[in-house]
Amino acid sequence: MHCQIRLPTLAPCWKTGWECSKWQSLRLGASHPMTRIKEPLQTIKELASYLLDPYIEPMHEQSIIERIHEIFSEMALVSGFDGEDAWHQDVQASSGMAISVNEAARCLLDFHRTTQFFKGMHTAILEAQYKFPGETIQVLYAGCGPYAPFLTMVAPLFTPAEVQFTLLEINDESLLTARKLVSELGLQPYLREGYLSDATLFQVPSAMDYHLLFTETMDTALEREPMVSILLNLLPQLRPDVLLIPRNVTVEAVFFKESDLSKGMDGLWELDCQDEGHSLGTVLDMAEAIQEYLALPQPAGKLFHEVQYPMPEPAQRDYFALFTTVEVWEGIFLYKNESDITDLRVRKLDDLPPCDYVNFEYLLVEEPELKFGVS
Repeated sequence: MHCQIRLPTLAPCWKTGWECSKWQSLRLGASHPMTRIKEPLQTIKELASYLLDPYIEPMHEQSIIERIHEIFSEMALVSGFDGEDAWHQDVQASSGMAISVNEAARCLLDFHRTTQFFKGMHTAILEAQYKFPGETIQVLYAGCGPYAPFLTMVAPLFTPAEVQFTLLEINDESLLTARKLVSELGLQPYLREGYLSDATLFQVPSAMDYHLLFTETMDTALEREPMVSILLNLLPQLRPDVLLIPRNVTVEAVFFKESDLSKGMDGLWELDCQDEGHSLGTVLDMAEAIQEYLALPQPAGKLFHEVQYPMPEPAQRDYFALFTTVEVWEGIFLYKNESDITDLRVRKLDDLPPCDYVNFEYLLVEEPELKFGVS
């Protein structure tokens, strides 16, 4: 996915007393060479623990994630902004593009997304411990990138007896770098295995061992990246009660006139319930569509999902937008425009032929996309 980079902001401390002093020392370490951090794993653990604060402010999320990125980039020798030509190349899966080493590294800096998925993973492991008492929780992590952040940030909060991770990655440079970072941080006891393979085709050894499947391989409106194909391949192999992160992704379609926007077109990116336009409702519910697809008696081929609605009247449709919502875990969401993976997709409708219906279809092709058509 395309990861926008926000300019760094040094956040003021939101803790007091001892906690404030500790946070300030961790944050100020960012200006010092990596060699000054004697215990990087402890630093990551303490920084990550702050992200679990339910009242954390966005500016503090951002400062913490930027500091973690600095540590990871110096230890793994991958920043997301330089490196060999191969680090800039996406990799084609059977359906969907796996993003490059550099782009995956930059995605850590999509700070609210990283925070929400981190919280989701932490909460899911706790729930898995309750659901499977006395067992070491086994996590299958599909598409880990060069930092494997939801291992390297989450594992320090547990013991190796509590949780184990298996990495699955199509990009050899990403997997090699992730292994290096895990080793440098001293997290090898948490790593069960690492597989270099296309997750849309991979056959999972000892598949019934896994309690939790994690994959963050998506872009807005589920376009381009291979999340859907990964889940269609992996879920049928795993235990029926496996926990999944994210729990769901939904896409809503909205038609609107420019006059619907209280701030004009500049307000499009803040479109909310005061600027409702004409919503068709949810045109793609990933969890439901996967369940329906896997229940088909015969494979449906490339067509994953299709739906048709009556076309709104011309007076309601200057523009068309797709709103993406990610349910990471219960009570943990990414709403439209809160992350690069929930950016709006907008089209001006000045070239539509006369029509009665609007059609949506999602195809499992090289670069998947929720296609819009009329009839």
